[in-house]
Amino acid sequence: MRKITYFTLILMMTLLSSCNDFLNLPPLNKITEDQIFGTEAGIESYMATLYNKLPIEDFNYGSESGFNNWISGCFVPAISCDEAIHCEWPHEIMGPTDNRMWNQWWAYDNIRNVNELIQNLSSSTLFAEARRTELLAEAHAIRAWYYFGMVKRYGGVPIIKSPQVYDPNNLEALLVSRNTEEESYNFILEDLNYAIENLPNTRAANEKYRINRFSAAALKTRAMLFAASIAKYGTYDKNGVVGFDNPNKAKKYYEEVISAAKIIIEEGNYSLFRENSDKAKNYQELFWVKGDCPEVIFVKKYQYPSKTHNWDLWQAPWGYRLPEGYGSRLSPTLNLAEAFKMADGTSGVLNTNSDGWVVDASGKIMEFDDRTDLFKGRDSRLYATIMIPGSKWTNAKGDVSGIIDVQKGIVELNNQNVTILKEGGAFTDEYQYGNTTLNVIGKQGIGGTNESTITGLYIKKFLFEGNAPNDPKHSSLDQDWLEFRYAEVLLNYAEAVFERDGAISDEDLNLSLNLVRCRINAKMPKLTNAFASTHDLDMRTEIRRERTIELFNEGFRIDDLKRWKTAETEMPQDFLGIRWTGTEFQNKWPGVTNERNSDGFIILESGRKWEDKHYLYPLPTDQLQLNPNLKQNPGWGE
Repeated sequence: MRKITYFTLILMMTLLSSCNDFLNLPPLNKITEDQIFGTEAGIESYMATLYNKLPIEDFNYGSESGFNNWISGCFVPAISCDEAIHCEWPHEIMGPTDNRMWNQWWAYDNIRNVNELIQNLSSSTLFAEARRTELLAEAHAIRAWYYFGMVKRYGGVPIIKSPQVYDPNNLEALLVSRNTEEESYNFILEDLNYAIENLPNTRAANEKYRINRFSAAALKTRAMLFAASIAKYGTYDKNGVVGFDNPNKAKKYYEEVISAAKIIIEEGNYSLFRENSDKAKNYQELFWVKGDCPEVIFVKKYQYPSKTHNWDLWQAPWGYRLPEGYGSRLSPTLNLAEAFKMADGTSGVLNTNSDGWVVDASGKIMEFDDRTDLFKGRDSRLYATIMIPGSKWTNAKGDVSGIIDVQKGIVELNNQNVTILKEGGAFTDEYQYGNTTLNVIGKQGIGGTNESTITGLYIKKFLFEGNAPNDPKHSSLDQDWLEFRYAEVLLNYAEAVFERDGAISDEDLNLSLNLVRCRINAKMPKLTNAFASTHDLDMRTEIRRERTIELFNEGFRIDDLKRWKTAETEMPQDFLGIRWTGTEFQNKWPGVTNERNSDGFIILESGRKWEDKHYLYPLPTDQLQLNPNLKQNPGWGE
């Protein structure tokens, strides 16, 4: 009996010991911190996850869903300003209408992750010193990018330089207050300067799409230009949590833009893309480049079939969409088209009479032999950026498959036979309109329905010409997103020099803006101080106009309007269509119910509002509840 009892006791002890060992086994579905930061491969993989969270506002960007989140049929930055109109959605998306906000903008989970990496790398013995410093510099650049994504939306934000540690006895340590906007930009500047000082100029082949010294410098030109503009033009509030206390502080940041741009201009092996002798085609093909390109400083890669986007699926002209696809979701505004100057450098604004018809300088109604003549002889970038009525579109075999026309709103005079492009497709019907002389366009098209152009114009930039309609890649495209390109750096430089000094020399214009302007328009007169004076041009306006057309649809315009503090002037303007009242259009489409103004012009959108509070996003409500030390932005229910 004693023997049995003894054996049972031993068995129980053994089982308990084994059970305890089992409970202490590490879970197999989780990676430990040692596994991540204790190996080179772990650190490299961790770095890759940080890149996936970069606040790049690309094809998959959504205003209400955060960084790198897809939003249906739309490129939100373009319709949140005055660049384009969506065929269905409200044309005015400036952010939420109350203080609810999505946490993707509040990127402190990303900040913690990059701080974890910096902390572990600082004490790591896995790498040679040079490589460790290089990785640290890369992490600092990523952190600066995260912070810039927040600061440009919120103003000053809490600066957290190391991973926070939960201590139940000191919870107050987690409740960090907002730093001033100036402190926030200085922190971004500090991180970027460290990155520029320690990153290599070039990367090995297997790292070519990671941040190098020049892409960090490009980010610096963008971020510091924003800081300088806010200091010069912004509003000071909440003791500096919003804005700067002295506009003279802008000079420091403009100088930082200039110095960073000079690194790229003088030391980088970058140039503007010039592969095609056809200037319009050259600019169009820039946004199709796969592989090395002298203009691209940093690119977000897409590769079919593993990583794609649906830009073409949503934006292709209605008549060339896939059966299961969409099309024509965005319509560029006529205001944008008019920003493209004539080839001789003179204004591209169309003169219209009180009835909305295009007239010459004497007031005579203009007639055109071809509908494309309305936009003839302009800056060649127009023809690569926008499809105007009559534009040609090439199919996958290289054949011209058709003429791009609007569905409605454009009339074509041909011996008093007026062609009206009817609603619903790229077809025409004709009818006689007496002996009245009609012309191509009024002010903005005439309205629009699902999948039709609203303004009479189509998006062309980024749209990949040459795909067959049944090509599966047509709905899963892999054009790369050119996040930083040399043209932007040159324009940043020109703006910074002018804003710092209140003037810019012809030498600096030739070093920067004129390279962009004349790359595609060799015969266009350079922008010089003499040319501006002779044609009564405002230099600041011209620098901003060049930026507007060169960077169209690349996510800059709404940010530019905010930092220049011109959104309050630009955003409330009505979007108008052609004259409707008293015309045959009124009889042709009686179902159009758009409001008309006192002159009988269709109003595509009226009552557009801009309040001072829209210059910044509201802080997320849940973050305010979690951290009472945070203070809400002005105007958002403080």
